[in-house]
Amino acid sequence: MVLVALVMGCRPEQQADDLAVGLPVLGAGAHDVSSALEVHGTRRDGLSAPQDLAFDPDHEGRLWVVNRRDDSVVLFHDAGTPDQVSEHLVDPYALHFMDAVSSIAMGAPMRFGTCQDSQNTYNGSGARNTFMGPTLWSRDLDVFATSNPEAVEALSEQFGSPVDLGSHLDMLHESPNCMGIAWERDNVYWVFDGSSGAIVRYDFQEDHGVGWDDHSDGIIGRWVEGEVRRVGGVVSHLELDRASGLLYIADTGNNRIAVLDTNSGRRGEDLVATEPGTDHHAWKDGALTTLVDGDALGMSAPAGLALVDGTLFVTDAGTGRLHAFDLDGTELDWAETGRDGGALAGIVATSTSELWVVDADADEVLRLRP
Repeated sequence: MVLVALVMGCRPEQQADDLAVGLPVLGAGAHDVSSALEVHGTRRDGLSAPQDLAFDPDHEGRLWVVNRRDDSVVLFHDAGTPDQVSEHLVDPYALHFMDAVSSIAMGAPMRFGTCQDSQNTYNGSGARNTFMGPTLWSRDLDVFATSNPEAVEALSEQFGSPVDLGSHLDMLHESPNCMGIAWERDNVYWVFDGSSGAIVRYDFQEDHGVGWDDHSDGIIGRWVEGEVRRVGGVVSHLELDRASGLLYIADTGNNRIAVLDTNSGRRGEDLVATEPGTDHHAWKDGALTTLVDGDALGMSAPAGLALVDGTLFVTDAGTGRLHAFDLDGTELDWAETGRDGGALAGIVATSTSELWVVDADADEVLRLRP
């Protein structure tokens, strides 16, 4: 019945009649969860245009939220419990390493990565130079958002002026306007390169340590260039199923959920490298397919993604709706949130029964449970 509805171009409300019971977390077919949204973070916690969020696998109940407006992180400890507390952290050189941050992905133990929707203007203090890409960080709170005195002293002497590169562990610079990030293994991440409309695989290899600047061992593979499309100011998040090697993509500009088979293709020609020593190359014949056609389902700007237990949750920044699909692309349920267009961004699912979402307009972290 769902396939018939798609072919005939029926509206989502009509398609929903053909769905089974739906998902309890999305109202079990009721299609309106606006009254069930719990607010667990606000501007008082330091939220400032939040774009994405992720739970720390090394610390139960610790929720990391990244803010676009002030290049910052808000940490929620014991998130969603009566003991919840928050802290607002800004890295000493966030105006570069977390400038207009769009996304966060937890990585190897005590590591995480971010992407930045930036052309690198240092918060408007300089001309754009596109020297931008994903950043690797430590989850150690004795390290993150601090300075390394040894690196500060050595780099300041080297450059003849004060240099404090904060707490970043590594950065590579081939993806300005980076809209989404997903972790594969070790220090390997996939990103949505909004500047060139590509999906790019970044291997930081060995990080350079806290606050240093040697990025020369990076390996960067550029996939399906020109086949995905950014919408300015709207996140395009990624989710990698590491068991299958399938990368799910919120291809916002093409209004679809795409899937890249990361096991496909072959290495192509070498590309110009921004930084000496890095390996930057094209990847040919990567298999990119469409899982969900947003036009057929009433979506307009798929943005945030969360993958859990064979279910893919999607935020639609255009309509303020939440959608859920199985991994064949069949819609399982959808729901109105009552949030304005442009508000919904990142989403994380702890299970198919609990979703956490950010509202970038209201500066809120929301939880949804049956």
